[in-house]
Amino acid sequence: MISYMTGILADAEPEKAILEINGIGWEIVIHARAFSRLPRLGERITLHTHMQVLENEFKLYGFLTVDELRLFKLLLTVSGIGARGAANLLAHIEPADFYLAVASQDEKTLVKLPGIGKKTAQRLLFELKDKVQDLDTTGQVSAENSAMDDVIDALEALGYSRSEVFPLLRELVESGKYSNRVEENVKLVLKMKNSSQLK
Repeated sequence: MISYMTGILADAEPEKAILEINGIGWEIVIHARAFSRLPRLGERITLHTHMQVLENEFKLYGFLTVDELRLFKLLLTVSGIGARGAANLLAHIEPADFYLAVASQDEKTLVKLPGIGKKTAQRLLFELKDKVQDLDTTGQVSAENSAMDDVIDALEALGYSRSEVFPLLRELVESGKYSNRVEENVKLVLKMKNSSQLK
């Protein structure tokens, strides 16, 4: 199998890129978010790839990072999720965010993704929970998830449910207020929780 391909970016569209390698143009399926992060045409690039063998053809799916490729392959193990659906999901969520959503059984986050209904979200959570826990992700992702788990554990000890506090914790991260101190994050989430109840 072809693990990765390095060449000159000859052309690109929202769903495909043409990589020129030794005078041969390889058509590689990409997702929309990857398209927005591609370098300029004519520049050298490496895409981590997965080959899908069909009855009359084969397709190459390309990703900018190993983490994306790893998640893509993981998604293919879920019943009802094909290569196109897996790539579409990756266009709308970062691997670290997806792993955290599955580990936290956060159905609401998954349902917000285009093409993911309630039943599909439940199937993803059910079939991937154990696999995500066993997955050897990057040290950074593991560290971030561990720190967030500490915050969630502390809030659960105060009587709040995981599904109740996870969206607030995500909002805290996205706002840039997330701290490296568990106690500080707990206080901020509680403050956000109280503010939302007053509205």
